[in-house]
Amino acid sequence: MPFASFDASALQPWLEQHPAWVAAAIALISFAESFAILGIAVPGVALLGAAAFVAGSGALGLPECLLAAFAGAVAGDGVSFLLGRIFHDDIKRAWPFRRNPEWIANGERFFARHGAKSVAIGRFVGPIRPVIPLVAGILNMRARPFFLINAVSALAWAPVYILPGYYLGAAVDTHLASPRILLTMAVVALAAAGLVFWIHRRFLAGNGNGSGPLPPHD
Repeated sequence: MPFASFDASALQPWLEQHPAWVAAAIALISFAESFAILGIAVPGVALLGAAAFVAGSGALGLPECLLAAFAGAVAGDGVSFLLGRIFHDDIKRAWPFRRNPEWIANGERFFARHGAKSVAIGRFVGPIRPVIPLVAGILNMRARPFFLINAVSALAWAPVYILPGYYLGAAVDTHLASPRILLTMAVVALAAAGLVFWIHRRFLAGNGNGSGPLPPHD
């Protein structure tokens, strides 16, 4: 499948030819975007945008689209958390963290600063998103509050990352004939961009402190 090669330009035409795979693609991309190791390399925003665009053009209903994104995100963070709980500091000796110890170190500093709410904040902060659930597990955060915050934050994350592409696909599918779709698309895009920008400015700016680079991310 094209999303296995992280190529958004190849994913969109493939999904247009195989619309039955749209829900699975959204769930798998959301999982990879949230998973501790894959999330560092996967261009999740671009891939989700491509898949949501195809969904909005008529391949998949909006509720199913959001549900797939929600389920993948919850699973990705959940598996990352369990890996941290099981392996603790041993995970720091695994690739790619062995060669980039600052990734987890920065996540630990962020978690020490913001506590359990880091799980919710981190979902919207690209550079630390893939490592915060892993760090929560390493630091022995209790499972019940982690999974509760994980689920609630995923409910907010799914619309932010799915709706802009979905409504764009719907607008193109109707040949931009509906002012309502265009207005909805503009409002959603601006709200999503504003939310992500505010979270980055509010929380990520205070995490740097000259402590070294964060993981590369889209």
